[in-house]
Amino acid sequence: MRIAPLHVAKYVPPPYAGVEGHVDTLLQALAPHAPCTLVAGQGQNAGQDRPYRVLAARSWGRLASVTMSPGVLPTVRRELRSGRCNLLHIHAPNPWGDLAALACPRDVPVVMSWHSDIVRQRRLMLAWRHVQRAVLERVDRIVVFTPAHYASSVQLHQRDVAHKVVQVPAGIDFAHLAPEHADAQSLARWRQFAAGRPLVLTVGRHVYYKGYAYLLEALARMREEAALLMVGTGPLTPQLQAQAQALGLSGRVHFAGEVTVPVLAAAFQACDYFCLPSVEPSEAFGIASAEAMACGKPTVVCELGNGVNHLNQQGRTSLAVPPRDVPALADALDLLARDTALRARLGAAAATWVRGEFGIDAMRERMLALYRSLLDGRA
Repeated sequence: MRIAPLHVAKYVPPPYAGVEGHVDTLLQALAPHAPCTLVAGQGQNAGQDRPYRVLAARSWGRLASVTMSPGVLPTVRRELRSGRCNLLHIHAPNPWGDLAALACPRDVPVVMSWHSDIVRQRRLMLAWRHVQRAVLERVDRIVVFTPAHYASSVQLHQRDVAHKVVQVPAGIDFAHLAPEHADAQSLARWRQFAAGRPLVLTVGRHVYYKGYAYLLEALARMREEAALLMVGTGPLTPQLQAQAQALGLSGRVHFAGEVTVPVLAAAFQACDYFCLPSVEPSEAFGIASAEAMACGKPTVVCELGNGVNHLNQQGRTSLAVPPRDVPALADALDLLARDTALRARLGAAAATWVRGEFGIDAMRERMLALYRSLLDGRA
């Protein structure tokens, strides 16, 4: 059976974390078995060599965290009409993906990966919810990473879609995280930066829901003098840099910016533990925290009641604190900074848990089985 999925996402990776990281990992895994095409509304990285096709629509700016890329729609329509692709797979939230699903011919199956609810744009959701409900009716299957993704979602429960929900793990490419693939110069540089202090790592875009302002405040309150490595950039980067300086943290915080995969692997190897300080359910899983766990690192997260806490399990692999609770976050960071035995115990359990449940092979095989089941019904 021919399987040729067309994926629609917001951005072309990098960054290799979050939704973009998952999409890249998924398409890399699927490519030897199904020719994949990615359509996204941002294309500055579209020229990189990948085993899947990339079609980037021009972006005319951003509005409410959405790229203004209307060219996504004719690109999707052209690819489906050409016959090069025979299944549409959208990654939500993404309004262009929603519209592409509604415009999709009825004989083309549509899969939606539900990464998270739309949280911040509450006023826009008053209008967009009608579109979102129509999309939930249109799609054939809704993929979630964990049971908590569906149970905690408000927007998925706007319609009776339980019969459409399928759990497919967010596969982690463990091979790229191995010590032999880590950039040696970066590893040495960050160990020198830590200078014997516990090194905390965080990875992600510098946006509101990531909670990085609270992490910097917590670092300033810590009794132990830990160092913090921040990988990623975003609209809040200048603000966070100014905050770190104002808190007197210039010698304890390193802003690494966007990095390559080998440099990211070095960051996971160099750190003593990982922090995902996200404060909103827009963070519904935390792929970077899963990658850190796969490297045997314990994590500190916020209690969001969703896939984040299904993945990062309080007391077993991780420490969870209330969101925006700076003293509690500082206490958790302090506990791991001074208790090396606890770090070792949580880290070992984290590696066993993630490598057993979130392997890339399981993701690929379950996704291919899902595609086959939908295409079988239309053969």
